[in-house]
Amino acid sequence: MGVKSGLDALQGALIKGKRLGLVTNQTGIDSRYRRTAEVLLEKGGQVSAIFGPEHGYYGVEQDALPVADMAQDRWSGAQVYSLYRAEDLAQGKEHQAFSPPPGSLNNLDALVFDIQDVGARYYTYPTTLGILLETVDLPIIVIDRPNPLGGVTVEGPGLLPEFSSFVGRYNVPVRHGLTIGELAQLINNLYLKGKAQIEVVRLEGWQREMHFADTALPWVLPSPNLPTLETARLYPGTCLLEGTNLSVGRGTTRPFEFFGAPWIDPVRLAQELNQRQLPGLYFRETYFKPAFDRFVGEVCGGVQAHITTKPGPDQIVRSGLEIIAAVLRLYHDYFEWLPAHFDRLIGSAIPRHTLVKAEGAYEALGPLFEEWRAQEKQFQTLRQDFLFYN
Repeated sequence: MGVKSGLDALQGALIKGKRLGLVTNQTGIDSRYRRTAEVLLEKGGQVSAIFGPEHGYYGVEQDALPVADMAQDRWSGAQVYSLYRAEDLAQGKEHQAFSPPPGSLNNLDALVFDIQDVGARYYTYPTTLGILLETVDLPIIVIDRPNPLGGVTVEGPGLLPEFSSFVGRYNVPVRHGLTIGELAQLINNLYLKGKAQIEVVRLEGWQREMHFADTALPWVLPSPNLPTLETARLYPGTCLLEGTNLSVGRGTTRPFEFFGAPWIDPVRLAQELNQRQLPGLYFRETYFKPAFDRFVGEVCGGVQAHITTKPGPDQIVRSGLEIIAAVLRLYHDYFEWLPAHFDRLIGSAIPRHTLVKAEGAYEALGPLFEEWRAQEKQFQTLRQDFLFYN
């Protein structure tokens, strides 16, 4: 095997005889497609409790929907608890809703965290891990997995403190280029002053320039609307459109690849975007009808973003703003911002204010991207102390 995930590389001595709480979902599998709970049991651990993140232990719930506790895990027999609980969310107790419920950590010796990340700041699994690092006094064993976007490219701005949320909690670029284990070490050391007891079970054979397809490891969709590696590569850019009144294709078979609205002329938009020659992307005019989510049951005009380079676009976050600028220019009478959500995603109000003031003029993005370059360079230097792999 060329690359071993942390789960494949896990040595039984680390967990043998220990009562474990397992934080995982459907992505927790080894190279033989066996679930993490099964592997831990085989290697001598005792799985005493399981915790599922947003979308649930089985990964079937849509985004932002609360997830109830389950009776038992069929692989280990352990009680399954939700880290995305309805009753606490309804009462506005967000931090409590995303933490282990009272009593669920009793009699445990350690937590094991094993979830495939997508490599973008606006994703809730790293936040779930961060909350555990902040609040749990047990040792936490992080099973490392590849960053599907590779470990070289760093892109996008950081996160200002006032825009921290469950979709992005820590000040890292939109594309940080870290594995989940590296990110855990960075969060613990930079933001938590080393509070948490972490042990990262490292990958074997992974190199920073690798994308997920290079590893030969099985890909399991990490959430319902990220079904393929192509979707994951587009997500850091097209997810920004969720901060507007556009559909990003939720409710179709191509989420984050389709985007549009009932009032968009697909030919006109495709021509506009292709004239921009955005690196690694081609936009094909299309129509789609969402089965749920925004514009449910309506025919939307729009485009499908196609990736034209093998590793995928390395300026996808910038392309997300270029797309928004194009729609703002062409459809200013229909286009609307969802300001709070957009600003949470990108990490500040500056990009939105820049585009509003310029009325979508592409020229306004140049100085903004120049500021990003300085932030990206600074983070490249900062992260050096937390890299496990060459």
